[in-house]
Amino acid sequence: MISKSLYRCPNCFRALKQGEKQYFCSKGHTFDIARKGYVNLLLPGHTGSGTPGDTKEMLRCRREFLDQGYYKSFSDKLNEIVISYLAKDKKKEETISLLDAGCGEGYYIWRLSKSLKEQYKDSQIDIYGIDVSKTAVNYACSRSKDIRFAVASNYHIPILDNSLDFILCSFAPRDEKEFSRILKASGKLIVAAPGPEHLFSLRQILYDSPDNIGSRGDVGEAFSLLDQYRVRYTINLKTNKDILNLFLMTPYSRHAEVDSIEGKENFTTEVDINILVYQKA
Repeated sequence: MISKSLYRCPNCFRALKQGEKQYFCSKGHTFDIARKGYVNLLLPGHTGSGTPGDTKEMLRCRREFLDQGYYKSFSDKLNEIVISYLAKDKKKEETISLLDAGCGEGYYIWRLSKSLKEQYKDSQIDIYGIDVSKTAVNYACSRSKDIRFAVASNYHIPILDNSLDFILCSFAPRDEKEFSRILKASGKLIVAAPGPEHLFSLRQILYDSPDNIGSRGDVGEAFSLLDQYRVRYTINLKTNKDILNLFLMTPYSRHAEVDSIEGKENFTTEVDINILVYQKA
């Protein structure tokens, strides 16, 4: 059975259709669907040297940490915002098209998909997730078979022009020109980024004099800001495994020593996340 998709061919930019085992375009380019269900649309010229994206250890730790529910309140707020805008912008019977740009191991888009299914029919929901890391997309596919996942870069997004109602970008690199290209005229971009006090107590352990995080989540002239939310609460990590997972899933693990948190238990730190909603200009 052949079905349409919102993917476009990374070689010729024509629409990709989905067959049983491949995506293909009218120009004859084909892309195999992996056993896990994702497609690799990342061309060699889309990344620099080395293995792009987060490491396998970072992704494993992030999956284990998120599955403990520490960021559930943030995820719930994200879902609430998307659903409230859908209620304003879309008729109940219309199809919803949505991309998680930099989906990582799939936690946030998986939970959003579940929330949307409580409000809409499966046939109305067309959800995509991309990440530059093949390991991340492998993990994401294990969360849901109903979301179309692809290995792809946020700087070369394999999605057709003017085709999406929503883009989510949580803690991931942003290419505003690409985001503007793939959003519909009425489309919304939702960016989630660390607030100034995010994980401050953890950073106090890792660094002598940690600064508050500066302004994050701003985008350029292609978008206008509609709304801004700040999600703030504290989390108590009762086991050393959870503390280590938090450390190892963050960029801090690349340049801070793990010694200061080894053996530590019953640790409290801050969650401080800005959620910004933009309208395509």
